[in-house]
Amino acid sequence: MLALPVYAQNTKQTYRIAINKTSYPFHFINEEGKADGMMVDLWRLWGEKQAVELEFVPLNWQQTIQQVANGVVDIHAGLTKNPARAELLDFTSVLLRQNRHLFLHRSIAEIKSILDLKPYAIGVVDGSSHEFSLKNKYPNLTVKSFANRNDLYQAALTGEILIMAGVEKLSKNFSDYALLSQKFPAFARISYETGEYGAGVAKGQKPLLEFIQQGMDKISPKEKAAIKSKWLIVDSSENVITLSYSNNQMPFSGTSRAGNAQGFFIELWQMWAEYSGLDIEFVLGNSTEFNQTNINMADIHITSVTNEKSITDSTLGPVIYSINYGLFFANDIDKVLHISEIENKNIGVIHTPSFVKNIQDKVSNSSVIIFDDYQSMFAAAEKGELDVIAGQVDIVENYLIEYKLQSIFLKFYGYVFKRDVNATLNKTDLKLSELILEGFENLPLQDLVTLEKKWHLDESSGYFNRQLSILTLSEQEALWVKNHNVVKFGITRNWIPVEFIDKFDEVKGINPDIFDLLTKRLNLKIDYVVHENFNELYQALIAGEIDVIGSVVATQERKKQVLFTDSYWSMPWVILHPRELGTQLRLEDFNGKTLAIAKGYYLISIIRKQFPLIALRLVDDNEEGLLAIQKGIVDGFIDSLSSGTELLKRESLVSLSMSILEEVDKNGNHLAVNQSLPVLASILNKAVLSLSDLDSQQVYEKWFDINIETGLDKNVVLRLALQVGALIFIIIIVIMVWNRRLYQEIKNRKKLEQKMEYMATHDDLTGLANRVLLKDRLNKAITFHQRQKLLVAVLFIDLDGFKDINDTYGHDIGDELLIEIANRLKGCVRESDTVVRFGGDEFVLLLTGLHNQNEAGYVADKVLKIIQQPIQLPEVNAYIGCSIGIAMYPDDGDSDNELLKVADSLMYDVKAAGKNHYAFNRKSDTKV
Repeated sequence: MLALPVYAQNTKQTYRIAINKTSYPFHFINEEGKADGMMVDLWRLWGEKQAVELEFVPLNWQQTIQQVANGVVDIHAGLTKNPARAELLDFTSVLLRQNRHLFLHRSIAEIKSILDLKPYAIGVVDGSSHEFSLKNKYPNLTVKSFANRNDLYQAALTGEILIMAGVEKLSKNFSDYALLSQKFPAFARISYETGEYGAGVAKGQKPLLEFIQQGMDKISPKEKAAIKSKWLIVDSSENVITLSYSNNQMPFSGTSRAGNAQGFFIELWQMWAEYSGLDIEFVLGNSTEFNQTNINMADIHITSVTNEKSITDSTLGPVIYSINYGLFFANDIDKVLHISEIENKNIGVIHTPSFVKNIQDKVSNSSVIIFDDYQSMFAAAEKGELDVIAGQVDIVENYLIEYKLQSIFLKFYGYVFKRDVNATLNKTDLKLSELILEGFENLPLQDLVTLEKKWHLDESSGYFNRQLSILTLSEQEALWVKNHNVVKFGITRNWIPVEFIDKFDEVKGINPDIFDLLTKRLNLKIDYVVHENFNELYQALIAGEIDVIGSVVATQERKKQVLFTDSYWSMPWVILHPRELGTQLRLEDFNGKTLAIAKGYYLISIIRKQFPLIALRLVDDNEEGLLAIQKGIVDGFIDSLSSGTELLKRESLVSLSMSILEEVDKNGNHLAVNQSLPVLASILNKAVLSLSDLDSQQVYEKWFDINIETGLDKNVVLRLALQVGALIFIIIIVIMVWNRRLYQEIKNRKKLEQKMEYMATHDDLTGLANRVLLKDRLNKAITFHQRQKLLVAVLFIDLDGFKDINDTYGHDIGDELLIEIANRLKGCVRESDTVVRFGGDEFVLLLTGLHNQNEAGYVADKVLKIIQQPIQLPEVNAYIGCSIGIAMYPDDGDSDNELLKVADSLMYDVKAAGKNHYAFNRKSDTKV
């Protein structure tokens, strides 16, 4: 007879399970006096699986632990494991990960960091895991214990405490739940820990633990999910879809002071629901909850922009958006051209694994500091601990304003990291993915673009705006794109400027820029495959190792091997040769000489057939061809105009000249596609035909490097080059490459233009901004602050007593006084604010990024005090004052003229009332 497992030999008919009376929603006593909650439902199902009876024993929290530890009760229904409890109990495997929060009173809802809670007492239940964790993890905080949760809640209602420690949500079983939830709204909470939640038994009860585990293993994931969904999801009818969102990630998602979900993603999903005919509601989640889909706290989780977690394919819904991550530099932004050049800096990176890895792969000589959230990263930046901030572009810009760092950290345009945003779905409703996809496909694209513009998202992140340029494809073509989203483009390593790998190991050149334009219009992604030379590249295309290559001439022989699109640009052939051979040479001038040419070029067969007296030396790339000229091995090197021009620019090549090959037709550059991909060839051809002259011109001017230092207009040069032809084009390029005589003159002219621009926007005497610059900055501030829902203040300042000093001591002394006043005013504001001399003895301060009008009042107080300080002048110690009128955007106006008019009027009111004071519009009581 087989021996039974230990746990089978020790089973009982009935097991007693300790529950707490008030641990909602995990275990508690309901209004009917019965055991209830998520763990109670789980244990009842466990009892059915194990064929045993259960008796739930309701106790206070301390008793639940003591009676299980003493063996009076068999099992603790569920609690968080910590070192103190581990000394009394043995624990089962983790049943769930419990998110723990500090619930804040509405009056202190603006606090976002646990470090700012030091002045307050935090209420906890005596003996709870919160008490242990907070005292150990944050010893500087004050923790106040209460006998049970009801006592804790009563203390919160009476104002005895303003902060409570709790788990997922407030207990709806509490008699005054409605009033409690009003005083402690869902959005006012700080997540401080995630704990491992399991069942407990007395020490040394291994057989019982094994018996418990056996029963838990019999409960299917679907059954567990249904129980968790019942208790952790927001209560809703069957027809309502619940979405959880992440807080503090504006402009994408956040919570208003009224407790409502807001942001671009919120309105996006509201639009989806309206067009889908569905009712939705939002529940506040956090970055941890977002990806723990087994908890099933909502039907759809709006993917957190902050964090990425491991998400199985079965819960990853369709892509609904695409966002850009970038870098913001505190200083030296002009000195760094590439991310890899950042050295000896502290780089703060938001915790998104793929983004962090991308940064770490590119930066080797700096410290990468990873932050779990933007608040902690910006707290470090505010203290001056970071040189670079790395995160989602729109969110970073939002936080820069909130922390008043927008004048310190500037965006670096040399790096972009893109990431798709998916909807994360509840595992129990996989059909929801189809519903989401169908709903978004039906949304009018123009409405989505309008929504994008409303929230002023970073132009480079304009996901829906970019879709406006996506081409219409046939059903067969659209299906191909859907099933083959990534296309392998082949390029050569060193064909500058056509296509090459730069010193930072990144793909650059004319072709990659053209490829990028084409694939954006087709919603395709590029996977670059690099080969050493054109011959290898072409052979790889034929073999099917790559899908597409560029800059291929469509000869009859090649048409038998690959598929071609229409030509997307044309470029003549040229010969680089020693200057002493002459100028504007023809191929026949090289009879009896040797020319180098890259392997695989179709021109090889033409020259051999039409110019048999020319010896050809086949090289791998233009670098080898150039070296052959310099060493005298060949008399010239044949290449395209674009590549030849790039080579000719090098200072070391002053002995070389360039001749255009007029007897050879211009190169018609086509995309060549593998023969097995006719649908792709058709798709790419549509994209090629959609390229405008402007598209091509912008790419060409970038790589031909035509600049103002030549004294010529870039746009005119390129337009004429396209119209007149290659000969004039090459003449213009040679002029630009070799003509250095105008350089100093143009440089001086630039300096003069800069000086004139400065004089047009600044006051001659004080160096402050003038009215012209004020209006420009004020209008920009109004536009920017509309989306951020922040305030702008205009302080109109008129000096009191200046006229007497100016009339008595003369204009020179008056000018000295104005210069000193200007310097004092600059010391009263931040770098991001603007100090303006409006005219005569009138000044204006433009304050941006304000949260309430009190901040403007604080600056006004500062100005009054510093202006009243004695001013030492050459002939007198001057004592003056000032009168200030303050207009607030948006309450006092939404245009520059309105705000200046209100501020000016208020300033005169102050003068009439006795001077040396400031005034707001009484109608304005602005707060955000």
